[in-house]
Amino acid sequence: MINITNLSKNYGPKILFKNVSLNINQGEKIGLIGPNGTGKSTLFSLILKETEESQGKVRINKGMHIGYLPQEAAFSSERTVLAELTEGDERIMSLKKQKEELESQNAAGSKRYGEILHDLEVLDFFELEHKAEKILAGLGFKERDFIRPINQMSGGWQMRALLGKLLTYHYDLLLLDEPTNYLDLNAALWLKDYLAGFKGTFIMISHDKAFLTDVTNYTLILENGAITKVHGNYEHYEEIKQQKRTHLIKQSKEQDKKIQQLEKFVTRFHAQPNKAASVRAKRRVLERMNEEMIVVPPDPRQSIHTFNFPQTRRSGHRVIKLEQVYKAYGEIKVYEGLDFEINQGEKAVLAGENGAGKSTLLKILAGIVEIDSGNRIVGHNVDIGYFSQTRTDVLNVENTVLQEAYSAAPGYMAEEAVRTILGAFLFSGDDADKKVKVLSGGEKSRLILAKLLINPPNFLLLDEPTTHLDVDAVDALVRALKNYEGTIVFISHDIYFVKSVANIVFEVKTGKIRKFPGSFDYYLEKRDSLTDIDNAVKPKLKPPKPVDENKENAKEEAALAKSLEKKRKVNNAVIRDQINKIAKKQESLKLESYAKARALSEPHFYRDEETAKEYGRRMKEIEKLILELEAQIKVLESQII
Repeated sequence: MINITNLSKNYGPKILFKNVSLNINQGEKIGLIGPNGTGKSTLFSLILKETEESQGKVRINKGMHIGYLPQEAAFSSERTVLAELTEGDERIMSLKKQKEELESQNAAGSKRYGEILHDLEVLDFFELEHKAEKILAGLGFKERDFIRPINQMSGGWQMRALLGKLLTYHYDLLLLDEPTNYLDLNAALWLKDYLAGFKGTFIMISHDKAFLTDVTNYTLILENGAITKVHGNYEHYEEIKQQKRTHLIKQSKEQDKKIQQLEKFVTRFHAQPNKAASVRAKRRVLERMNEEMIVVPPDPRQSIHTFNFPQTRRSGHRVIKLEQVYKAYGEIKVYEGLDFEINQGEKAVLAGENGAGKSTLLKILAGIVEIDSGNRIVGHNVDIGYFSQTRTDVLNVENTVLQEAYSAAPGYMAEEAVRTILGAFLFSGDDADKKVKVLSGGEKSRLILAKLLINPPNFLLLDEPTTHLDVDAVDALVRALKNYEGTIVFISHDIYFVKSVANIVFEVKTGKIRKFPGSFDYYLEKRDSLTDIDNAVKPKLKPPKPVDENKENAKEEAALAKSLEKKRKVNNAVIRDQINKIAKKQESLKLESYAKARALSEPHFYRDEETAKEYGRRMKEIEKLILELEAQIKVLESQII
């Protein structure tokens, strides 16, 4: 598909790649990794022919269709979300127009008509709407969003729509630059599962190691001007890297031992004439070995990115408590009668779909958003630190990065320690001397996070802390938070980060919060199977009745509730059975349509003109029937309670 030969790319004296050669083949699902600034996005730009090679060549197979998701883009289509995903591809628009023209000319039996049907089948045209709706739902869009114009949505939702479009249409190759950046955790999990089963070809830049491990079968590593291709996912790459390092350590020790032996021989016999030839030979070997010293790469676990939190004072057991909290934005009620509690040492992730109220809860805990009623009780000795990517007003723009970091440091902290933490957040060398006012939005966010961690409070509230960090920096943050003795509540779409840090999960859904005391893997295992809400933090709209009052009424109510629950389950089972039967009809019709489309793609089939016309008519009929059945499924799904 793509052949890269002797590729070099430099910007002035800065060399990104030098003499790189490799192939990208069909069916490869590639994770592209490397420190920030090594040229990952530039490689995409070279493949897209938006940037010229300094030397060498990037050759793309003729006729290839490439879909590209940049980190940021102005996706300002005037169509609705669903229309963009079903009508927004130029190839389909052109084929559909040709198809309609041939039908108006009664040429549905022509060879060209069959070719068009075949091409549309390849592009999934005949099941496009159903596919688009599933993808949009997976990416967090509600049905009401399907008919919203894209240009009226926020930048983040526009990026989700663009990602949805790339997944809906058939592309020979997808280039995905940090595709989870604008997703919440639920949508990131859905995308992970989707790409794990994806049959096409993609190259993806991501800092989420767990995501890369689950969806890729090849890894491209950009490092020191070279690109290395490894057969295997990110986890396999790390294993190879560690094995290689272990082997180099062994070789280095053997080399050191050999050098010591040679030096000992030269020192002992350099003054003896009868050993002069041997001494000269040993010296030549020493010179060669010194020129070819084996270099062992630093252990990533002990790299310059490694840092630890300063000691914080210990808080009381109960860090914060919310009692009967009510919060609304206008007519939109977010929480009513909410009870919620965080205890010392908990490292809790807030999970749940977009719009469920996670950020609002984090801001309530931080005291950034006032509650309409109820109580917010902060525990003994609790110091709160809140990080949000949008709060860049806490920086003095006239300071340098180092000066701004020092403004948060306690008096005893040495400059070296401050620089180490800045290095973990990608401010190393001359970057630490930049003025804050010239930093990008992402750099400012990283600096705020660095300041927060230089002198941390004992209760951290973090909203998407890994955005704009590379793989090594995320690793450093994970290690630091694991050793952190305080309490954390955070929101993140980074699956690796969540799995590594969280020891408790709070699922936020429809104004209620359900507690899963355990790892994120435990939550994934239990979230769909748990029907009870023993751990739920439920709204208490009315005080409960005394235990000894109206016992008989309570028994009757319990029996009635049990009976209604049984009826509900039976009703839902009947509806699901009906949905399954309709879905089977749909599949049968689709198979019939595909079989007819394949038949029409054969030139000899048009010898029987009447049959060809009948096939064309039947395919249009099937298209209508599938839409009708889809509408029936939607009606039935709305009846499930």
